[in-house]
Amino acid sequence: MPSKLTKTKSFLAITSATLLLSACASGSSTNETASQDSQTQSSSAAPTSASAEAKAQSSIEPLAFNDSPLLGGPAKPKFDEGNPGEVGVVKVGPLLKEQGTLLFAFRNNTGEAISHVDWSATARSEGSLVGSGTSQGTTPSQIQPGEVGLAYIYFENAEDFPKGTDYEFKAKTPPADTSFYNTAPFAINEVNFIGESIVGSATNRTGAAATGPYRVSFYCFDDGKMAHQSTDYAAESDQDVADGESVSFSTKIYGHECSEYVVGVSGYFS
Repeated sequence: MPSKLTKTKSFLAITSATLLLSACASGSSTNETASQDSQTQSSSAAPTSASAEAKAQSSIEPLAFNDSPLLGGPAKPKFDEGNPGEVGVVKVGPLLKEQGTLLFAFRNNTGEAISHVDWSATARSEGSLVGSGTSQGTTPSQIQPGEVGLAYIYFENAEDFPKGTDYEFKAKTPPADTSFYNTAPFAINEVNFIGESIVGSATNRTGAAATGPYRVSFYCFDDGKMAHQSTDYAAESDQDVADGESVSFSTKIYGHECSEYVVGVSGYFS
């Protein structure tokens, strides 16, 4: 499901990480913990002559999910550690064909916080290209060293993907700062499941002013596995929000019972 509102992409310097992952759209068993899809992974890193930097990158401690903590909700999924020194995919969830979305999780194993992360992916079946897509933001929108982020790729023709489709991911990872239109992660104050709605509030604790739209991202888990995702926007999305001020949201989750979930809210620095 594509984003309802778009923003000018950040022109900050980027690094790219490429990972090859294989996922079965039919939800078959996997050899990777908490994933409904089979996965293989390969990666390449740029050479460096700075041994101290390499040592620092390799010593990044993988953190528990929502270590920040910016997200709200009872879900506490566990994810693989990933490769040292990389921003890489550590879990591929189901391909939700009706929505056209492929859920996945990634970990920042670099020594720098990243923000406004943009993912792209290609889909191949028996070596032939069958689709391509892009991410629609990440949750949370800033990821500290060692932390995990959640995201999804939107494929326009996902319903046509055959069983056993392979996915190749690439990421653009600008540094986390408060520069103009970089993503501003809000901290969830309260979140409640009321009927079919997620209701809550979040506060700007970034130390800088933010502007909308304020994206509300909801991820549902089933026994620790990613199962569903939906996106909405906060009620104050047409307003500026100063540091210390809050926004509120009420998001319908139609037809999905979910006891394990997390919610994140983010805007843009003004």
